Amino acid sequence: MVSSSGGSNGSQTSSNRFSRAKLSSLTPLITKQKDEAKSERKRFSHSPARQGSPMGRDSQLDGSPASGSGGTQISSSTRQRLHRYRPGSTFGSLGRKSILSVDEASVASSDAFEKESIDISSEDMAFAFHKDGQQLLYHGQVQTTIGLFRKKKEYLALTDTHLIRFKSLSRALEAFPTISRANRRYSGTRHSSTASIGSLHEIQSLNSRSSTDGDNGILLNQIVAAYRVEGGRPYFITEVVYLDEATSSVGSIQLMVQDPREADLWHTSIRAAAQKSKLMAEEPFPPRTISYIRRLLEASQDYDENYFKIYRVVRRPANKAPGKSSEDFSKLNSTACYLVIGINLLHLISLPDFLESPSRPMNVKASKSSYGLVSMVTMEINNSDDTLELGFRIPLEKAVTISLAAFQGVDIGRDIFRSILYLKPQWLDYTFLYSGPKEVLDDSDADFGPTEDNGAFDRTLIAYCLAYGCNPSNVRYTIGYEVEDSPEFQLLPPSDSRRYSTHELLAIFRALRYNESFRSMSFAGIDLECLHGTVDEYGKDHIALKSRSGIPIKKYFDIVPDGRSLLYQEVQALALKTYKTRRMNFGDTLPRRRPRDTYEEDEGAPKDPGCEIAAGILPLCSAQLTNVDWIVFSGIELGETDLEEIAPALHDRRSRFRSFEVARCGLTDRGLQVFLNNLEKQNATLECINIADNPGRLNLADFPITMSRFSQIRKIDLSRVTSTSGDEPLIAAEVMLAWKLQELVLTGVPINEQTLDAISTYLHSDMSSSLRLLQMDQCNLTGSQVAILMRTMCHVPGEARDMQLHISANRLEKGNSDIASAIKDCLTPSHVTMRMVEYQSESHFRQLLEALRENTTIKCLDISKASLPYDAGEDTCIALQRVFEENTTLEELDISGEYAHLEIARFGIGLNYALTGLKKNSSLKVLKLEYQNLGLEGANTLSSVLEGNDTITHIYCEHNNINLQGFTVLVNALAKNFTVLSLPLMQDDQSEAVKRMRQIISEAHSAAKGESGAKHAVRKTLTTLGVHIKENPLPTAQDIDQAIQILNSRWSKQNERLLELLQRNLNIAQGLETRSMYEDNAEMSKLMRPTTAGSDSIIMDAVMRNTTPRFERVSHTDGYFDGKSVDDNPRADGSPVAKPHKRERSVSELTAKLGVFDFEVSDD
Repeated sequence: MVSSSGGSNGSQTSSNRFSRAKLSSLTPLITKQKDEAKSERKRFSHSPARQGSPMGRDSQLDGSPASGSGGTQISSSTRQRLHRYRPGSTFGSLGRKSILSVDEASVASSDAFEKESIDISSEDMAFAFHKDGQQLLYHGQVQTTIGLFRKKKEYLALTDTHLIRFKSLSRALEAFPTISRANRRYSGTRHSSTASIGSLHEIQSLNSRSSTDGDNGILLNQIVAAYRVEGGRPYFITEVVYLDEATSSVGSIQLMVQDPREADLWHTSIRAAAQKSKLMAEEPFPPRTISYIRRLLEASQDYDENYFKIYRVVRRPANKAPGKSSEDFSKLNSTACYLVIGINLLHLISLPDFLESPSRPMNVKASKSSYGLVSMVTMEINNSDDTLELGFRIPLEKAVTISLAAFQGVDIGRDIFRSILYLKPQWLDYTFLYSGPKEVLDDSDADFGPTEDNGAFDRTLIAYCLAYGCNPSNVRYTIGYEVEDSPEFQLLPPSDSRRYSTHELLAIFRALRYNESFRSMSFAGIDLECLHGTVDEYGKDHIALKSRSGIPIKKYFDIVPDGRSLLYQEVQALALKTYKTRRMNFGDTLPRRRPRDTYEEDEGAPKDPGCEIAAGILPLCSAQLTNVDWIVFSGIELGETDLEEIAPALHDRRSRFRSFEVARCGLTDRGLQVFLNNLEKQNATLECINIADNPGRLNLADFPITMSRFSQIRKIDLSRVTSTSGDEPLIAAEVMLAWKLQELVLTGVPINEQTLDAISTYLHSDMSSSLRLLQMDQCNLTGSQVAILMRTMCHVPGEARDMQLHISANRLEKGNSDIASAIKDCLTPSHVTMRMVEYQSESHFRQLLEALRENTTIKCLDISKASLPYDAGEDTCIALQRVFEENTTLEELDISGEYAHLEIARFGIGLNYALTGLKKNSSLKVLKLEYQNLGLEGANTLSSVLEGNDTITHIYCEHNNINLQGFTVLVNALAKNFTVLSLPLMQDDQSEAVKRMRQIISEAHSAAKGESGAKHAVRKTLTTLGVHIKENPLPTAQDIDQAIQILNSRWSKQNERLLELLQRNLNIAQGLETRSMYEDNAEMSKLMRPTTAGSDSIIMDAVMRNTTPRFERVSHTDGYFDGKSVDDNPRADGSPVAKPHKRERSVSELTAKLGVFDFEVSDD
């Protein structure tokens, strides 16, 4: 049965006018004259050497390039890219035999072929030409079936341009007279066993054409695909789908043949002829079709003219179910559509319906399905049958398989593969299973796009996010270059959600896999709970089963990632595939994990799965399959299951760990003992020990011995770790003298005299020259003990040692004179932090300030949250002013206060006077003074400092109760300052200003209600005296909202102005602009002009004056005594209208009591 139809949905293959590879060359089809063809037929027929082999002139007849012959160059924008290899013969393409390559002897000896209506060995059959010059390739009488009951015979003829259907042999003889001889030779043959075409079914019917309408021809360049249909036994079915884009008609024809060889000849002949015809097409796609597809891709944000490919494909139906007949199978419909390869997605787009005007398409309801290219899991291409299957899978979901058919199946596969290479340029293996021609995976001339930073990480991340249905803009990260093992990739919290989803995290991990641009990766503070314990049961496409060098980890190292959680698999794959990454930080990634270590195996209770990060990475370290040797588990509670993974890895010297940080991991006494005992095996390489904030206790009898085994240690953090009682030092002096420490952190550890002596001895030795951080906060140290540390660490008096000393929250007031003496004698490091120090006597703090006046070694000083018994007195403020004026080495100073519910620490109003000393300061660059309640007066003082100081670059002054007026004063002062690079936007102060305005208005309403009775009595008394009293209306909710809106808008304007001024100063600091450009240029000097801002009350008054007029009822008794305050002409509703009085009587003695009233006095 033959039928054709047009529609909006269909299946088709296309040549790709946007191919990335250039079209090489195409040998033109040579049309021969009849006499030349006849001589060639004679030579072919009588040559014994030619029998049973392909024609000697195939390379010319099918248009494929011949060896050593030149070709015509065709533009890649209008031609489909050719395959790298084309077979020599049209009918020998795709590795299959055709009608012209069959051995005559074998045909003559075949019983089946003797029954055919075609003389294969006939000269007339070899080359027969239509009167218009068409070359007849194959013909025969067939049987056509319409529906299930109507059947008739037709005659098919395959030429070099058409597949023509004739109602009868006589009609075929009229078009091709050369058929007559062959037909007469087999006139007695039974036609019941001839090759027949059955059930041409209608699909997407717009312009249907049936077999009964007359003789029909199908243009070969309209054929989309010719492929075998499985399940049609006892017939061998070949389906041909064709598309007429001019009329939007789509049709298909099924050839049902009982002889497999005959079916193979029909199939390969039609395919080869159609392929050659399509290669000669001048315009692969109509412009309106391209415009239609481009609009759809632009709407999906997946369009790029450089990576835009279109193909006509057939979406094949599902395989036939067992037990169905060929008649039922003929009812299965195929659909033609466009396969489009975008930047990140593969799209299947239905055919459009166009208006009668071919210039523009109508607004169609496009049917489009999209699949992420990087989510492809299977690709199967049948090069001999035009069929291909693509499988796509999103994590935690089943795979979706798409069955297609297309002439350009190899080209489609190659372009998909190269698109994946472009999106994942760092990947060394493929995450999809492939079956098909090898040339599809040839990447020798693949285009990987322009070179990008960080190994094209953004490109790969976007591809995975879109493939998994995520928004790439929600992912935030930063690249650090000023850290150890830089550059460091650090994942930041998402921009639009509280935490990352499962698919977002998988996209990030898989984008990082194979990326060799980062030596460190940090996921600290990112919640990975959604991956913990989550198993993907639907596929294994992204499981790393081999090392980067291709060694199977299951076979040789007994590492089995199958069936494990996504967190285990992704962390393991990340460490396995990135050789240059040496440091991984997973701190605080499982905040809700609580180990389940109490279980009974006999009762079947589930065992604690562990954190799964240790189980994923540590076996790789022991097997030397990764270079990760610095792992941070801080903030993740580790249980017995984790210790079972940690202990063997630490015990194996091949792991060669540099650091294994387990701070805040909930390790008990046993956990700490197991950890430290096995950590000894890493003594030759270990550089850092961090066991801070664990509840377990250290055994002072064993811990010093354990620490003495490490020779390469650089960093130690024992913060808030308790130990057994005893007089032994925590770390002996002889042990420390063997180290070259860079950081020693003992915060929260009580320091006895033996430990203090050991530290002092180490600081005094040359082995401590590399020490950059000594942190001893909350160690119960006195000022005298701190003074000892300061004096021992300074090897050269008066010369600052480049080191940070943290001594916050200690009892520094005890022995305050000793520490003040050390500061005055310049025996201090360059950075000193002594926050949260409580002074029972203000004189002790003043003594410290007096020492700072003469110090020349401290560059950065933090004395924030200093607690004084009262606000700083006059002498203390004068001492602080002199520090600002006389100290010439301080570059950074933090004198911020503290405001909490239980404690307030600030200097008081006298700080405003102390700040005036900054006008004479020439060294300070960074000033921090938050939570000091500066207010408007403090803002005025800071503004005067900004106008007179040209060295300060950063000021942090938030949380100081500065209103809009004070902020405006600061911005005006900044307009005259060209060195400040950082000044806060005062967002918290702005919020406080809004709250303050609401609170004032609320209190006014409450006061008005409370005084209503007293005011009524006064009003009645004044009325009897002839005094007219008018009460001011209270602000409404509308007035309040308008006032707040005005307040916020004025803050916003000042913020914009502040940002412009800071950018101006930054440009000047970088040498992009000069100061004179703003001072001499009238246009640019507008930025420096000061602005004004009213107080909150002024803003409210302005709102009340400009508020919408509201009707107020006037009492008839208001003008009773004056007789002139009421108009004789009432309003339309009958109410009187009050008129203004001619003069007012003085009632100043009442204004103090009745401040909310306006008084109007009438004449007597």
